[in-house]
Amino acid sequence: MSQQIISGLQAGSWYALMALAIVLVLKATDVPNFAMAEMGLFPAFCIWTLVGPLEQSYWLAVPAGLIIGAALALLVERVAIRPVLAESHFTTVLMTIAMFVAINAVTQLVWGSVPRTIDSPFGGSVTVAGQVVDAEQLVSIGAGVAVMLGLLVFFRSRIGVQMQAIAEDRVTPRLLGVSVNRVFRISWALAGMIATVAMLLQGQASLLTDQNGAGLVIKGFVAATLGGFSSVTGAFVGGLALGVAENLAGDFISTSAKSAVALLAIVVVLTLKPRGLFGRARAREV
Repeated sequence: MSQQIISGLQAGSWYALMALAIVLVLKATDVPNFAMAEMGLFPAFCIWTLVGPLEQSYWLAVPAGLIIGAALALLVERVAIRPVLAESHFTTVLMTIAMFVAINAVTQLVWGSVPRTIDSPFGGSVTVAGQVVDAEQLVSIGAGVAVMLGLLVFFRSRIGVQMQAIAEDRVTPRLLGVSVNRVFRISWALAGMIATVAMLLQGQASLLTDQNGAGLVIKGFVAATLGGFSSVTGAFVGGLALGVAENLAGDFISTSAKSAVALLAIVVVLTLKPRGLFGRARAREV
């Protein structure tokens, strides 16, 4: 069972990273971004291209991929999202879904649908508390913890407070001298990099395909829902809990039960606590 829990924590860290990217954009711009995974998948394929066919160093390819992820997120925010922010939430959600389809189509056009493998430098295993753990698993879990802690510090900074204020009211912060466009750019760029890390870690551990994004963005939204969408810690804990629950369900019930765990978790949590396990009440204009 301990190995199942560790594998679940590894998968849960991918879900948590995606959830953190979703929460970051939501807290800053109040946009539920369904294209987030595709915004990370495209640069993950770019990293594969640099490491594989172009034979570049992994440690050079990853920073390049993060820059591409940030640039792609900025492009999506400026070209597709910002023009419709004044419209209803329904319009912005539809636009993010449209961007999901568009970016996935470009990814398929460039790289096709053949599964790829990313050569990872994190080989071997270590022993933690008497349990043998793959280095790849430790990297995934460690990356999730590092990003969560980084965002907790970030949201206590000046720009982090400005992001949350703008999500609540875009008029008053502007009158106080806050650059709304600058805040939007920073939040989307950071989210694009976090999504890239999530897709890269998943691709390294399994296979990198053009279909990875669809599954991971759903799990990211489930994790964010469990955490209440407004909580960075909640999104992280929700992702880890979902990953462990899926693995245990697959081991003790059946592999087909794994896909039902996410939906069941949403139903139970929203029924018992509609604002999520870590959510807070939030005032909205009606």
